[in-house]
Amino acid sequence: MRHTFSIFTAGLIGVSILASSVMGQTLRDIDALERIGAKEANIAPPSQAAQHTKLTAEQALRVRMLEIESGERAFANRIPDSEIIPGPPLDEREQIVHVMNRMAFGARPGEIDEIYSQGGWLSWVDQQLEPDNITDSKLEELLAKRFPWSKMSMTQMMDKYPIPENYENQPELRQQLPEYVIMRAALSNRQFKEVMCEFWRNHFCINQPEGGAPLRSYTACNYEDQVIRKHAFGKFEDMLIASATHAGMLEYLDNYVSRRGAWNENYARELMELHTLGADRYYNEQDVLELSLTLTGWTFNRETLGFTFRSDWHDTAAHKLLGKRVPAGKNGGDFALVLLARHPGTARYISEKLCKYLVNDNPPKALVQRVTNTFIASRGDLKKVYREIIMSEEFMNRLNYKAKFKTPFEFSISALRATGSQLNELASTADNIMQMGQHIYNCDDPTGYYDYAEAWLDAGVLTKRWNYAYGLMAGRVRGISVDPKLVDRFKASTPEEMRDKVLKEFIGGDVGDHEDKLLVKLAEKGDIAKMIAITVGSPSFQQQ
Repeated sequence: MRHTFSIFTAGLIGVSILASSVMGQTLRDIDALERIGAKEANIAPPSQAAQHTKLTAEQALRVRMLEIESGERAFANRIPDSEIIPGPPLDEREQIVHVMNRMAFGARPGEIDEIYSQGGWLSWVDQQLEPDNITDSKLEELLAKRFPWSKMSMTQMMDKYPIPENYENQPELRQQLPEYVIMRAALSNRQFKEVMCEFWRNHFCINQPEGGAPLRSYTACNYEDQVIRKHAFGKFEDMLIASATHAGMLEYLDNYVSRRGAWNENYARELMELHTLGADRYYNEQDVLELSLTLTGWTFNRETLGFTFRSDWHDTAAHKLLGKRVPAGKNGGDFALVLLARHPGTARYISEKLCKYLVNDNPPKALVQRVTNTFIASRGDLKKVYREIIMSEEFMNRLNYKAKFKTPFEFSISALRATGSQLNELASTADNIMQMGQHIYNCDDPTGYYDYAEAWLDAGVLTKRWNYAYGLMAGRVRGISVDPKLVDRFKASTPEEMRDKVLKEFIGGDVGDHEDKLLVKLAEKGDIAKMIAITVGSPSFQQQ
């Protein structure tokens, strides 16, 4: 049997070597990091963990640092007979750090200690699972003032923000929708809702392109609030129907022109492949055809942008979907959506995807099954599904601690929150996120942006992350200001104490040796701002 000293299950391949190289290029006035050879990890599933060998907390921390430095990460289950040396359970502070990385876009300055003093992570989770009971009035007032369109109907938006002559979109709305998303994610007290809105934003993906779809200037803005945000803590079935009947989705996947004798299969295919059952599961090409014919006549009114059913466009022939006879007329489309929403295959697909998002890139099968059962029993009650995942033993297992890699959006928002930044203007940050490869509401594919680590492990992208972290603390990100008092939080009598405070606040206390050497040198110089920049740009901060 082959042994591995890795204590984590899911996927960062070569993060450290890429990030270390990037640091040497970006921080030219600091000693460049040595290049580290990365090797492929051999990781076994949690169910095969050895029971006869234990690591102390100190040993686990040391292994953690070595893993970060060497890039000792890969997919779970790659080597079936590997044996994991299990680490100790997460301590109380680590549990809070873990929750704030998965159920929030990171903690604000001092928030970890605040949660610790107010009853721990369980109390915080209970509050976050009821987002409507959390006060967010200051943010709502700010949003209404800065983005007045967020309180308008689509027809009101069309009147207030006309498309300029020779333009293919409404440029003000196209610029402001990503900024609106960023501001909510960074400032909201309802952090878990923001995290789940990001999940569903990618699951039920539409875009707001620069040209070719001028109406989406309005429909994408409305879609964010009336489809994603409205239903993220409701029933999956309701969100599916809201998406299927929204002008943004109807236009994005071409169903708005689908009619008898000239039907379009795009939406029907993605409805099964991406939104419900999953690719090539439970359905075949005949089902795609039958569903597309069932949905003929599902379109929207060009003046109001509201859903409408055109009976004169509808294919009235008898249809079958997944072996079930489908009624004619609009009732047929309604029947098909409910059938798909309540199908056990949909429960499995959505549950597995949520477990990947909240636990790790390769979640335990037993957990996925339990979550699937909850999904089915509750008819897709998303609050109950989320709770099943979060309260599971697997969620808080050390194997899943910092086992995921932040997307550009997650990194940027967590950097803003960790530094307590004031958001005066967000165009530059939205542009930075786009340059990192994640243009908000403009994904090239209906899949949305991928959540797993390998999608974002690129030296060029990591360079931009380092630049953003360094620019943030140097005051070079336009429209963003870090409170000078942030630096005062980390002043101490010795360089070691200063370093320890920075690490504890921003990454929970563990960092690679090479970053640590730089931090010690900077602490000796008293350059706390640069210490924070290095920490926020480090491989450890990229993990969640």
